[in-house]
Amino acid sequence: MKAWWEGLSSRERLLVAGGATLTLVLLLYVIAWQPFQASHRRLRQSVAEQRVELTAMQQMAREIKQLGGSSGKPPATEGRSLLTLVDQTARAAGLGTAIKRVTPQGEDRLGVQFDAVEFDKLVPWLGALERDHRIVIVNLSVDRAAAGRVNARLIVQGSRS
Repeated sequence: MKAWWEGLSSRERLLVAGGATLTLVLLLYVIAWQPFQASHRRLRQSVAEQRVELTAMQQMAREIKQLGGSSGKPPATEGRSLLTLVDQTARAAGLGTAIKRVTPQGEDRLGVQFDAVEFDKLVPWLGALERDHRIVIVNLSVDRAAAGRVNARLIVQGSRS
């Protein structure tokens, strides 16, 4: 290789050295710089897309807070006490005549006793208490009374603000 190089005229050497340098620069561009730039463009685009998503999520979070009532009070309680809420919803569900006793069990708990209540009315009412009013059923005891009717004792707890 050295003999070949020395056999070239100075003009040919300059041409070969320039070609090698140009090839090396092009090779560095293709192997290193171009992938770096493409990755940089992709990352910039990804950041822009994620910013748009973040803005949308923040807007959704504000809507959720508005719909869920950001005041911390359970929806649909309208400031009613736990006793009032349980009594009114039970009567609205057709369970009023079956309520035999409601006793306070502390600041935010009530004991409720039903005698010969229709099971098919009791279960949806319990679900509505938890779902619509955020009232937790702490304890539930159900005994069969007659066909389709049960005796039930439960302790409910209101949500804390």
